[in-house]
Amino acid sequence: MQKYFTTTGMRILYNLCCFSLVGIGAIVTTAFACIFIFAQIVLDGSHLIEPVKHDPHGFRSFFLAFGTILFAFGGASTFPTIQNDMVQKNKFSVSVVIGFSVILILSLPVAAAGYFVYGEAVNSNIVLSVKNTSLVMAANMLLAMHLVLAFIIIINPVCQELEEIFEVPHKFHWKRCLVRTGMVCVMVLVGESIPEFGKILSLVGGSTITLLTFVFPSFFYMRLCDQEKQQNWPDRNIPAYIRVYLWELILIGFVGGSASTYSAILEIFGEYSVTKPCFFN
Repeated sequence: MQKYFTTTGMRILYNLCCFSLVGIGAIVTTAFACIFIFAQIVLDGSHLIEPVKHDPHGFRSFFLAFGTILFAFGGASTFPTIQNDMVQKNKFSVSVVIGFSVILILSLPVAAAGYFVYGEAVNSNIVLSVKNTSLVMAANMLLAMHLVLAFIIIINPVCQELEEIFEVPHKFHWKRCLVRTGMVCVMVLVGESIPEFGKILSLVGGSTITLLTFVFPSFFYMRLCDQEKQQNWPDRNIPAYIRVYLWELILIGFVGGSASTYSAILEIFGEYSVTKPCFFN
């Protein structure tokens, strides 16, 4: 029995170390990629001769952007599993604030500078708008490394849920290989079917991400706190201002998510928006 617990503990420690290294690698590659891209945008802006065009945008453009922005919060639905694996679970709120602050510091300058320098010509993928220099090549390689590292973290909770549904053993097994390979194949099929990935970001961000990040967590939290008290269930009372804040999140998520999903569907299946899948070209 002691040998079993020792082996299990070592396995958990090994998994935590691996995920820590993967997380650090994903952060470092993203940080340097953003710095390189921002530097190239500044260089491109310094060579501008004529002023760039900035047009006003309407309902559809706003909510397409809204869905893409919400996609950045997609990791919030995995927060419970991350907190459960933390050694100091009471420091979770601190880690969330630090994490989102770092994302804001890295993303906001690149987005703002890209629109300021390129205007309406900016691509949803900013890398396609900057000049192809050694800085951009280095950023592309770092972003590729980031995608490989982040993919392991992001897809793991989804695969674990599917493994629970299909009763896959909690060890290396052919069923686990089959489920995870199938997940990757489905993702590749979706990516190849709709080549313009920005529209997918808006659709997913406005629909599932909005529900999993804004609507369901707030609603379920209030339901859990308001249900009848049971034995060994802690007494939790939600202050009025917190309840108002939660309903505000639900309202913003529902209205904004619905409009964003509608705009994304129109953009994907519109008369002049349909593009051939990659496997037909």
